[in-house]
This record gives sequence, C-alpha cells and structure tokens, in this order.
Amino acid sequence: MKKLISILLIQLASYTIYAQSAQLQGDIIFRITQHISWPLMDSEYKFVIGVIGSENDFNALQQLAAEKKSIQNYPIEVRFFNCTDKITECNVVYVSEECLLGIDKILKETKTAPVLVITSQPGYAVLGSIINFVESEGKVFIELNEKKALKCGLEVSAALREIAVVI
Repeated sequence: MKKLISILLIQLASYTIYAQSAQLQGDIIFRITQHISWPLMDSEYKFVIGVIGSENDFNALQQLAAEKKSIQNYPIEVRFFNCTDKITECNVVYVSEECLLGIDKILKETKTAPVLVITSQPGYAVLGSIINFVESEGKVFIELNEKKALKCGLEVSAALREIAVVI
C-alpha cells in the first residue's frame, strides 16, 4: 500500500511540474506575440493560437486566453489540432513535445504562411520553426529563426531579437 501511495505521489508531483511548465510556456508565448507583427489583419479578425500534440498545453493556453482576452486588440481563440489541416488559419502554432506528427510535415504546411511556429525540441529552429524553447541548466532560452520569420511576412521586434539566440 505504501508503495502504491508513493507511486501516486510521484506521478502527481510530475503532473504538477508539467502543468506548471505548460503554464510558463503559455505565458512566454503570450509575451512573444507582443513582439511580432503580422501582415494586416481586418477588424473582424480573431487571433488564433493552434496547439498540436498536448492537451495540457492546450488547456494552459485556453486558460491564459480567457484571462488575457485579446492579443494586439484581437479576441483570442485557441484550437487543438491532431493533423496539419487548417493550421495555416492560425497566427501561432505551438508544437508541443508530445506531438506525434513529424515537424517536417508541419513546417511544409506553414512554409510561407504568416504563422509563428513555436517548438521546444533541440534543433527545431534550424529545421525551420521560428521560435524554439531550449532548456539548459534549468533555464529556458529562446532561439529565433529570424530569416524564416521574414520569409513568412512576420516582423520581429528589436527587444525580442536582443533576448533570443538568433539562428
């Protein structure tokens, strides 16, 4: 019985840490959106954030969207995707670590669309994601593929370039 309780406590602790991590990454994503300019959007537009792979990340972003209410004066909509269909309708696509789709397929779909692709896997910025979270020694760093951002019609602020590792 004690062993079962110990296992459950360890699982609960790891879930809590993961949930906090999803919340932290969600907050960083919202902050990053303040430093990106998208091509002109019409006044009836919604700011769409897509999540591929993790329901925890989706839930964290939905909760933050409910709190923040808007990004750049546009109401926020968060969508969950199991495939790449319609991801080009998003302003931001967050590809979670649990994503089972190949990153190549996602990057091919968003190749020149004005979609800010955000990942958190080593080497993904070099492959073509625009923002990549990298953890090192307990700290999270942001890699920025500025050439890819410009190719997609996205402008990156000087402030974001200063804090990111530009690839």
